[in-house]
Amino acid sequence: MKLVTRTALAYAILTAFILFVFAYSVYFVSEKNRKDEFFDRLDYKITWRAEFIFDAQINKDLIKFLHTKNKKVLNEADISVYDSNFNIYFSDNMPPLGNQKILETIKKNKSLNWADEKYQYRGILYKDNNKEYYIVGRAIDVTGLNHINAFKENVLYVYFISIVLVFIIGFGFSYYTLKPLKDIIFQIRDISEHNLNKRIVVPKAKDELYELTQTFNTTFNRLEKSFNNHRNFVTTISHEFRTPLSILIAEIELGKELNQTIDDYKKSLDNALEEANHVSQLSTALLDFARANYDVSQIKMSPTRIDEILVDAKLNLINKKEVKYKIGISYTNLGDTDGSVYNYTGNPYLLQIAFSNIMENACKYSENHSCNVEINASSEKITLTFSDEGIGIPEADLEKIYNLFYRGKNKDHENGYGIGLSIVKQIISLHNGSIDVRSIVGKGTIFTITLPLQ
Repeated sequence: MKLVTRTALAYAILTAFILFVFAYSVYFVSEKNRKDEFFDRLDYKITWRAEFIFDAQINKDLIKFLHTKNKKVLNEADISVYDSNFNIYFSDNMPPLGNQKILETIKKNKSLNWADEKYQYRGILYKDNNKEYYIVGRAIDVTGLNHINAFKENVLYVYFISIVLVFIIGFGFSYYTLKPLKDIIFQIRDISEHNLNKRIVVPKAKDELYELTQTFNTTFNRLEKSFNNHRNFVTTISHEFRTPLSILIAEIELGKELNQTIDDYKKSLDNALEEANHVSQLSTALLDFARANYDVSQIKMSPTRIDEILVDAKLNLINKKEVKYKIGISYTNLGDTDGSVYNYTGNPYLLQIAFSNIMENACKYSENHSCNVEINASSEKITLTFSDEGIGIPEADLEKIYNLFYRGKNKDHENGYGIGLSIVKQIISLHNGSIDVRSIVGKGTIFTITLPLQ
Protein backbone atom coordinates (compact mmCIF):
# COMPACT_ATOMS: atom_id res chain seq x y z
CA MET A 1 0.00 0.00 0.00
CA LYS A 2 1.36 3.41 -0.96
CA LEU A 3 2.30 5.79 1.82
CA VAL A 4 -0.22 8.34 0.52
CA THR A 5 -3.07 5.82 0.68
CA ARG A 6 -1.96 4.50 4.06
CA THR A 7 -1.76 8.00 5.50
CA ALA A 8 -5.18 8.96 4.10
CA LEU A 9 -6.69 5.74 5.43
CA ALA A 10 -5.20 6.24 8.89
CA TYR A 11 -6.41 9.83 8.87
CA ALA A 12 -9.91 8.68 7.84
CA ILE A 13 -10.03 5.97 10.53
CA LEU A 14 -8.94 8.40 13.22
CA THR A 15 -11.45 10.99 12.08
CA ALA A 16 -14.16 8.33 11.85
CA PHE A 17 -13.53 7.36 15.46
CA ILE A 18 -13.70 10.99 16.59
CA LEU A 19 -16.89 11.60 14.60
CA PHE A 20 -18.39 8.39 15.99
CA VAL A 21 -17.72 9.49 19.56
CA PHE A 22 -19.18 12.92 18.81
CA ALA A 23 -22.25 11.55 17.00
CA TYR A 24 -22.91 8.96 19.70
CA SER A 25 -22.59 11.63 22.39
CA VAL A 26 -25.09 13.84 20.59
CA TYR A 27 -27.47 10.92 20.12
CA PHE A 28 -27.09 9.82 23.75
CA VAL A 29 -27.82 13.33 25.05
CA SER A 30 -30.77 13.72 22.67
CA GLU A 31 -32.26 10.38 23.71
CA LYS A 32 -31.83 11.23 27.39
CA ASN A 33 -33.49 14.62 26.89
CA ARG A 34 -36.37 12.94 25.02
CA LYS A 35 -36.96 10.48 27.85
CA ASP A 36 -36.72 13.19 30.53
CA GLU A 37 -39.14 15.39 28.63
CA PHE A 38 -41.58 12.53 28.11
CA PHE A 39 -41.40 11.58 31.80
CA ASP A 40 -42.42 15.15 32.60
CA ARG A 41 -45.31 14.94 30.16
CA LEU A 42 -46.25 11.52 31.53
CA ASP A 43 -46.24 12.97 35.04
CA TYR A 44 -48.63 15.66 33.89
CA LYS A 45 -50.94 13.11 32.23
CA ILE A 46 -50.95 10.89 35.32
CA THR A 47 -51.70 13.79 37.62
CA TRP A 48 -54.46 15.03 35.34
CA ARG A 49 -56.05 11.55 35.15
CA ALA A 50 -55.86 11.23 38.94
CA GLU A 51 -57.58 14.56 39.46
CA PHE A 52 -60.22 13.53 36.92
CA ILE A 53 -60.85 10.28 38.76
CA PHE A 54 -60.95 11.67 42.29
CA ASP A 55 -62.46 15.12 41.75
CA ALA A 56 -65.00 14.44 38.99
CA GLN A 57 -66.45 11.45 40.80
CA ILE A 58 -67.33 9.87 37.46
CA ASN A 59 -68.12 6.21 37.19
CA LYS A 60 -64.98 4.16 36.79
CA ASP A 61 -66.40 2.18 33.89
CA LEU A 62 -67.18 5.42 32.09
CA ILE A 63 -63.67 6.63 32.68
CA LYS A 64 -62.31 3.41 31.15
CA PHE A 65 -64.68 3.80 28.22
CA LEU A 66 -63.57 7.38 27.58
CA HIS A 67 -59.94 6.35 27.90
CA THR A 68 -60.39 3.55 25.37
CA LYS A 69 -62.03 5.95 22.92
CA ASN A 70 -59.27 8.55 23.32
CA LYS A 71 -56.51 5.99 22.76
CA LYS A 72 -57.77 5.44 19.22
CA VAL A 73 -56.97 9.05 18.26
CA LEU A 74 -54.54 10.17 20.98
CA ASN A 75 -51.53 8.64 22.69
CA GLU A 76 -53.20 8.47 26.07
CA ALA A 77 -51.42 7.11 29.14
CA ASP A 78 -52.58 3.92 30.89
CA ILE A 79 -52.73 4.20 34.66
CA SER A 80 -53.30 1.95 37.67
CA VAL A 81 -54.25 3.45 41.04
CA TYR A 82 -53.51 1.72 44.34
CA ASP A 83 -54.64 2.70 47.81
CA SER A 84 -52.37 3.05 50.81
CA ASN A 85 -52.55 -0.71 51.43
CA PHE A 86 -51.37 -1.46 47.88
CA ASN A 87 -54.83 -2.64 46.85
CA ILE A 88 -55.97 -1.85 43.33
CA TYR A 89 -58.33 1.13 43.28
CA PHE A 90 -58.56 1.77 39.55
CA SER A 91 -56.83 0.45 36.41
CA ASP A 92 -57.22 1.10 32.69
CA ASN A 93 -55.98 -2.34 31.78
CA MET A 94 -55.57 -5.77 33.23
CA PRO A 95 -53.36 -6.95 34.70
CA PRO A 96 -52.72 -3.71 36.60
CA LEU A 97 -49.44 -1.85 36.18
CA GLY A 98 -46.84 -2.18 38.90
CA ASN A 99 -46.12 -4.71 41.61
CA GLN A 100 -45.37 -4.83 45.32
CA LYS A 101 -41.69 -3.89 44.93
CA ILE A 102 -42.45 -0.94 42.65
CA LEU A 103 -45.15 0.37 44.99
CA GLU A 104 -42.81 0.16 47.96
CA THR A 105 -40.16 2.11 46.03
CA ILE A 106 -42.75 4.78 45.13
CA LYS A 107 -43.80 5.03 48.75
CA LYS A 108 -40.21 5.48 49.84
CA ASN A 109 -39.00 7.88 47.09
CA LYS A 110 -42.33 9.64 46.30
CA SER A 111 -41.76 8.92 42.57
CA LEU A 112 -40.15 6.42 40.22
CA ASN A 113 -39.23 6.37 36.52
CA TRP A 114 -38.30 3.32 34.41
CA ALA A 115 -38.72 2.01 30.89
CA ASP A 116 -38.75 -1.18 28.87
CA GLU A 117 -38.34 -1.79 25.16
CA LYS A 118 -41.77 -0.28 24.34
CA TYR A 119 -43.14 1.85 27.19
CA GLN A 120 -41.94 4.48 29.59
CA TYR A 121 -43.30 4.18 33.13
CA ARG A 122 -43.91 6.79 35.81
CA GLY A 123 -44.96 6.14 39.38
CA ILE A 124 -46.06 8.91 41.78
CA LEU A 125 -47.47 9.34 45.27
CA TYR A 126 -50.83 11.14 45.09
CA LYS A 127 -52.78 12.52 48.06
CA ASP A 128 -56.53 13.11 48.10
CA ASN A 129 -58.49 14.02 51.25
CA ASN A 130 -55.49 13.14 53.37
CA LYS A 131 -55.36 9.70 51.84
CA GLU A 132 -52.32 8.37 49.97
CA TYR A 133 -52.63 6.68 46.63
CA TYR A 134 -49.97 5.19 44.42
CA ILE A 135 -50.42 5.78 40.74
CA VAL A 136 -48.44 3.94 38.04
CA GLY A 137 -48.76 5.17 34.47
CA ARG A 138 -47.26 4.22 31.14
CA ALA A 139 -47.27 5.51 27.59
CA ILE A 140 -45.42 5.37 24.31
CA ASP A 141 -43.56 8.48 23.14
CA VAL A 142 -44.60 8.03 19.52
CA THR A 143 -43.62 11.51 18.37
CA GLY A 144 -40.35 11.55 20.29
CA LEU A 145 -39.36 8.09 19.06
CA ASN A 146 -40.12 9.07 15.47
CA HIS A 147 -37.99 12.17 15.85
CA ILE A 148 -35.10 10.37 17.52
CA ASN A 149 -35.15 7.57 14.89
CA ALA A 150 -35.17 10.13 12.10
CA PHE A 151 -32.33 11.93 13.84
CA LYS A 152 -30.37 8.65 14.12
CA GLU A 153 -30.82 7.91 10.41
CA ASN A 154 -29.70 11.41 9.47
CA VAL A 155 -26.67 11.17 11.74
CA LEU A 156 -25.65 7.82 10.20
CA TYR A 157 -26.16 9.21 6.69
CA VAL A 158 -24.07 12.29 7.44
CA TYR A 159 -21.49 10.16 9.27
CA PHE A 160 -20.77 7.86 6.33
CA ILE A 161 -20.73 10.74 3.85
CA SER A 162 -18.30 12.58 6.15
CA ILE A 163 -16.00 9.53 6.27
CA VAL A 164 -15.87 9.38 2.47
CA LEU A 165 -15.18 13.12 2.25
CA VAL A 166 -12.52 12.88 4.97
CA PHE A 167 -10.76 10.07 3.10
CA ILE A 168 -10.81 12.04 -0.17
CA ILE A 169 -9.57 15.20 1.54
CA GLY A 170 -6.98 13.20 3.50
CA PHE A 171 -5.76 11.55 0.30
CA GLY A 172 -5.36 14.92 -1.38
CA PHE A 173 -3.66 16.39 1.67
CA SER A 174 -1.30 13.39 1.96
CA TYR A 175 -0.47 13.56 -1.72
CA TYR A 176 0.31 17.27 -1.45
CA THR A 177 2.36 16.76 1.71
CA LEU A 178 4.32 13.75 0.40
CA LYS A 179 4.84 15.07 -3.13
CA PRO A 180 8.29 16.51 -2.24
CA LEU A 181 9.25 13.06 -0.93
CA LYS A 182 8.19 11.53 -4.26
CA ASP A 183 10.32 14.12 -6.08
CA ILE A 184 13.26 13.17 -3.85
CA ILE A 185 12.76 9.48 -4.75
CA PHE A 186 12.79 10.31 -8.48
CA GLN A 187 15.98 12.35 -8.08
CA ILE A 188 17.69 9.58 -6.12
CA ARG A 189 16.81 7.06 -8.85
CA ASP A 190 18.68 9.22 -11.36
CA ILE A 191 21.91 9.09 -9.33
CA SER A 192 24.28 6.25 -10.21
CA GLU A 193 27.99 5.55 -10.27
CA HIS A 194 28.17 7.48 -13.55
CA ASN A 195 26.86 10.76 -12.11
CA LEU A 196 27.70 10.72 -8.40
CA ASN A 197 28.27 14.48 -8.58
CA LYS A 198 24.53 15.01 -8.96
CA ARG A 199 22.70 16.16 -5.83
CA ILE A 200 19.11 16.31 -4.63
CA VAL A 201 17.57 19.74 -5.11
CA VAL A 202 14.55 20.88 -3.06
CA PRO A 203 13.36 24.32 -1.95
CA LYS A 204 15.14 25.43 1.19
CA ALA A 205 12.82 25.17 4.18
CA LYS A 206 13.09 24.47 7.88
CA ASP A 207 11.39 21.08 7.78
CA GLU A 208 12.27 17.40 8.02
CA LEU A 209 12.28 16.85 4.24
CA TYR A 210 14.96 19.50 3.78
CA GLU A 211 17.01 17.88 6.56
CA LEU A 212 16.52 14.53 4.83
CA THR A 213 17.84 15.89 1.52
CA GLN A 214 20.81 17.43 3.29
CA THR A 215 21.54 14.05 4.87
CA PHE A 216 21.28 12.33 1.48
CA ASN A 217 23.55 14.94 -0.13
CA THR A 218 26.10 14.55 2.65
CA THR A 219 26.02 10.78 2.16
CA PHE A 220 26.46 11.20 -1.60
CA ASN A 221 29.41 13.52 -0.96
CA ARG A 222 31.11 10.80 1.06
CA LEU A 223 30.23 8.17 -1.55
CA GLU A 224 31.54 10.34 -4.39
CA LYS A 225 34.72 11.03 -2.48
CA SER A 226 35.22 7.36 -1.68
CA PHE A 227 34.41 6.31 -5.25
CA ASN A 228 36.76 8.91 -6.74
CA ASN A 229 39.51 7.90 -4.32
CA HIS A 230 39.03 4.28 -5.27
CA ARG A 231 39.04 5.10 -8.98
CA ASN A 232 42.10 7.35 -8.63
CA PHE A 233 43.85 4.71 -6.58
CA VAL A 234 43.24 2.03 -9.20
CA THR A 235 44.25 4.37 -12.01
CA THR A 236 47.36 5.40 -10.10
CA ILE A 237 48.44 1.86 -9.41
CA SER A 238 47.99 0.82 -13.02
CA HIS A 239 49.87 3.90 -14.25
CA GLU A 240 52.66 4.30 -11.73
CA PHE A 241 53.50 0.61 -11.33
CA ARG A 242 53.71 0.00 -15.06
CA THR A 243 57.07 1.75 -15.55
CA PRO A 244 59.14 0.20 -12.74
CA LEU A 245 57.63 -3.23 -13.36
CA SER A 246 58.41 -2.96 -17.07
CA ILE A 247 61.99 -2.03 -16.29
CA LEU A 248 62.23 -4.85 -13.76
CA ILE A 249 60.94 -7.38 -16.30
CA ALA A 250 63.24 -6.02 -19.02
CA GLU A 251 66.30 -6.26 -16.77
CA ILE A 252 65.49 -9.86 -15.87
CA GLU A 253 64.92 -10.82 -19.50
CA LEU A 254 68.13 -9.10 -20.64
CA GLY A 255 70.08 -10.70 -17.86
CA LYS A 256 68.72 -14.10 -18.81
CA GLU A 257 69.60 -13.81 -22.53
CA LEU A 258 72.55 -11.44 -22.83
CA ASN A 259 74.57 -11.62 -19.63
CA GLN A 260 77.68 -13.75 -19.90
CA THR A 261 79.81 -12.87 -16.89
CA ILE A 262 79.21 -12.63 -13.16
CA ASP A 263 79.64 -8.85 -13.31
CA ASP A 264 76.93 -8.64 -15.98
CA TYR A 265 74.56 -10.67 -13.83
CA LYS A 266 75.43 -8.60 -10.77
CA LYS A 267 74.74 -5.38 -12.67
CA SER A 268 71.38 -6.68 -13.89
CA LEU A 269 70.44 -7.79 -10.36
CA ASP A 270 71.42 -4.39 -8.97
CA ASN A 271 69.22 -2.66 -11.55
CA ALA A 272 66.36 -5.06 -10.82
CA LEU A 273 66.78 -4.56 -7.07
CA GLU A 274 66.73 -0.79 -7.52
CA GLU A 275 63.45 -0.94 -9.46
CA ALA A 276 62.01 -3.39 -6.91
CA ASN A 277 62.82 -0.89 -4.17
CA HIS A 278 61.08 1.80 -6.19
CA VAL A 279 58.01 -0.43 -6.45
CA SER A 280 58.12 -1.07 -2.70
CA GLN A 281 58.41 2.62 -1.87
CA LEU A 282 55.62 3.50 -4.31
CA SER A 283 53.32 0.83 -2.89
CA THR A 284 53.98 2.06 0.65
CA ALA A 285 53.22 5.64 -0.36
CA LEU A 286 50.03 4.64 -2.14
CA LEU A 287 48.84 2.58 0.84
CA ASP A 288 49.49 5.55 3.12
CA PHE A 289 47.50 7.74 0.73
CA ALA A 290 44.63 5.23 0.75
CA ARG A 291 44.57 5.19 4.56
CA ALA A 292 44.60 8.99 4.65
CA ASN A 293 41.49 9.03 2.46
CA TYR A 294 39.38 6.98 4.85
CA ASP A 295 36.23 8.56 6.19
CA VAL A 296 36.88 10.19 9.55
CA SER A 297 34.20 8.00 11.14
CA GLN A 298 36.25 4.91 10.21
CA ILE A 299 39.48 6.16 11.80
CA LYS A 300 40.14 5.43 15.47
CA MET A 301 41.06 8.54 17.43
CA SER A 302 42.82 8.08 20.76
CA PRO A 303 44.57 10.32 23.34
CA THR A 304 48.24 10.83 22.55
CA ARG A 305 51.06 13.39 22.78
CA ILE A 306 52.10 15.39 19.74
CA ASP A 307 55.72 15.74 20.88
CA GLU A 308 56.06 11.97 21.27
CA ILE A 309 54.68 11.43 17.76
CA LEU A 310 57.22 13.93 16.43
CA VAL A 311 60.08 12.08 18.12
CA ASP A 312 58.87 8.71 16.78
CA ALA A 313 58.61 10.14 13.25
CA LYS A 314 62.13 11.56 13.54
CA LEU A 315 63.65 8.27 14.75
CA ASN A 316 61.92 6.15 12.10
CA LEU A 317 63.01 8.52 9.35
CA ILE A 318 66.64 8.63 10.49
CA ASN A 319 66.85 4.86 10.91
CA LYS A 320 65.52 3.97 7.46
CA LYS A 321 67.66 6.41 5.44
CA GLU A 322 71.24 5.83 4.37
CA VAL A 323 71.91 9.57 4.19
CA LYS A 324 72.34 11.07 7.64
CA TYR A 325 69.38 13.38 8.21
CA LYS A 326 69.60 16.09 10.90
CA ILE A 327 66.27 16.86 12.55
CA GLY A 328 65.96 19.19 15.54
CA ILE A 329 62.85 19.56 17.69
CA SER A 330 62.40 22.58 19.95
CA TYR A 331 59.64 23.73 22.32
CA THR A 332 58.82 27.44 22.27
CA ASN A 333 56.83 27.47 25.51
CA LEU A 334 58.15 24.50 27.50
CA GLY A 335 59.49 26.65 30.33
CA ASP A 336 56.14 28.15 31.37
CA THR A 337 53.83 25.19 30.91
CA ASP A 338 53.58 21.52 31.78
CA GLY A 339 53.66 18.63 29.35
CA SER A 340 49.88 18.14 29.41
CA VAL A 341 49.40 20.95 26.88
CA TYR A 342 50.80 18.62 24.21
CA ASN A 343 48.04 16.10 24.80
CA TYR A 344 45.95 15.58 21.70
CA THR A 345 43.21 13.25 20.50
CA GLY A 346 44.06 11.85 17.07
CA ASN A 347 45.39 8.90 15.13
CA PRO A 348 49.08 8.45 16.06
CA TYR A 349 49.93 6.32 13.00
CA LEU A 350 48.54 8.81 10.45
CA LEU A 351 50.02 11.84 12.25
CA GLN A 352 53.41 10.16 12.29
CA ILE A 353 53.18 9.58 8.52
CA ALA A 354 52.30 13.25 7.97
CA PHE A 355 55.15 14.59 10.12
CA SER A 356 57.61 12.11 8.62
CA ASN A 357 56.75 13.15 5.04
CA ILE A 358 57.27 16.84 5.76
CA MET A 359 60.57 16.22 7.58
CA GLU A 360 61.78 13.92 4.78
CA ASN A 361 61.01 16.52 2.11
CA ALA A 362 62.82 19.19 4.13
CA CYS A 363 65.93 17.02 4.51
CA LYS A 364 65.82 15.63 0.97
CA TYR A 365 65.70 19.01 -0.75
CA SER A 366 68.37 20.64 1.47
CA GLU A 367 72.08 20.42 0.90
CA ASN A 368 72.71 20.04 4.63
CA HIS A 369 69.89 17.44 4.91
CA SER A 370 68.43 19.15 7.95
CA CYS A 371 65.00 20.14 9.25
CA ASN A 372 64.06 22.27 12.26
CA VAL A 373 60.75 21.65 14.01
CA GLU A 374 59.17 24.03 16.51
CA ILE A 375 56.17 23.06 18.59
CA ASN A 376 53.99 25.62 20.32
CA ALA A 377 50.96 24.72 22.44
CA SER A 378 48.15 26.82 23.88
CA SER A 379 44.75 26.12 25.41
CA GLU A 380 43.09 26.21 21.98
CA LYS A 381 45.56 24.72 19.51
CA ILE A 382 48.94 23.11 18.86
CA THR A 383 51.12 24.68 16.18
CA LEU A 384 53.98 22.81 14.47
CA THR A 385 56.50 24.66 12.26
CA PHE A 386 58.78 22.69 9.90
CA SER A 387 61.55 24.80 8.33
CA ASP A 388 64.54 24.05 6.12
CA GLU A 389 67.23 25.88 4.14
CA GLY A 390 66.68 23.97 0.94
CA ILE A 391 66.06 24.82 -2.69
CA GLY A 392 62.58 26.23 -2.02
CA ILE A 393 59.36 25.96 -4.03
CA PRO A 394 58.57 28.32 -6.93
CA GLU A 395 55.53 30.52 -6.30
CA ALA A 396 53.75 29.07 -9.35
CA ASP A 397 53.94 25.59 -7.78
CA LEU A 398 52.72 26.49 -4.28
CA GLU A 399 49.01 26.05 -5.10
CA LYS A 400 49.59 22.66 -6.74
CA ILE A 401 51.97 20.93 -4.35
CA TYR A 402 49.09 19.07 -2.61
CA ASN A 403 47.81 17.60 -5.88
CA LEU A 404 48.38 13.88 -6.24
CA PHE A 405 51.49 13.06 -8.38
CA TYR A 406 52.24 16.70 -8.99
CA ARG A 407 55.94 17.55 -9.05
CA GLY A 408 57.20 21.06 -9.65
CA LYS A 409 60.40 22.40 -11.08
CA ASN A 410 62.42 20.75 -8.31
CA LYS A 411 61.62 17.27 -9.63
CA ASP A 412 65.08 16.97 -11.16
CA HIS A 413 66.73 17.58 -7.78
CA GLU A 414 65.57 14.33 -6.15
CA ASN A 415 63.53 11.27 -7.12
CA GLY A 416 59.96 11.18 -5.88
CA TYR A 417 56.38 10.33 -6.75
CA GLY A 418 54.45 13.48 -5.86
CA ILE A 419 52.38 11.67 -3.22
CA GLY A 420 53.82 12.77 0.13
CA LEU A 421 52.25 16.23 0.46
CA SER A 422 48.90 14.88 -0.75
CA ILE A 423 49.02 12.41 2.13
CA VAL A 424 49.95 15.18 4.58
CA LYS A 425 47.10 17.43 3.44
CA GLN A 426 44.54 14.67 3.76
CA ILE A 427 45.71 13.54 7.21
CA ILE A 428 45.65 17.08 8.61
CA SER A 429 42.16 17.58 7.15
CA LEU A 430 40.97 14.39 8.87
CA HIS A 431 42.06 15.97 12.17
CA ASN A 432 40.23 19.24 11.38
CA GLY A 433 43.57 21.00 11.14
CA SER A 434 45.15 23.31 8.59
CA ILE A 435 48.49 23.48 6.78
CA ASP A 436 50.17 26.57 5.35
CA VAL A 437 53.38 26.94 3.37
CA ARG A 438 55.79 29.81 2.78
CA SER A 439 58.80 29.38 0.52
CA ILE A 440 61.57 31.40 -1.12
CA VAL A 441 63.49 29.80 -3.96
CA GLY A 442 67.07 29.21 -2.95
CA LYS A 443 66.51 30.06 0.73
CA GLY A 444 64.13 27.47 2.09
CA THR A 445 60.56 26.47 2.95
CA ILE A 446 58.40 26.70 6.07
CA PHE A 447 55.36 24.44 6.62
CA THR A 448 53.00 25.38 9.47
CA ILE A 449 50.50 22.85 10.79
CA THR A 450 47.74 23.95 13.17
CA LEU A 451 45.81 21.30 15.12
CA PRO A 452 42.81 22.63 17.09
CA LEU A 453 42.18 21.22 20.56
CA GLN A 454 38.62 20.00 21.07
